[in-house]
Amino acid sequence: MRDDRGAIRPLLCILVLAMTIYAATKFVGPYYRYYALRSEVKELARLDYTRPERLRRAIYKKVQELHIPLSYDDIEVSITEGTISVYTSWSERVEFPGGYGVTLNFEVDVEE
Repeated sequence: MRDDRGAIRPLLCILVLAMTIYAATKFVGPYYRYYALRSEVKELARLDYTRPERLRRAIYKKVQELHIPLSYDDIEVSITEGTISVYTSWSERVEFPGGYGVTLNFEVDVEE
């Protein structure tokens, strides 16, 4: 005769592992976009831009490539003597089954 009492523990572990992997994959996209945009803004700010609108257009082009929910007006750029400041922020909602969701708030604030 076979004893099936020990079979529930491995199944429960597999279920928890699967749920953890699923949740992690839902968060990867928004965080990837955030880190990619922040990195790109830092790179662009290091370049020798003299006009804020030109830098703003370059940043907005990257925003569109990454499919980040930002409008052109949401990007603030100021250039003063030797300093370039860029600021923008947005929110993304990650939805899970059962109507549960998490709102992630992102902020890029770069000064070079």
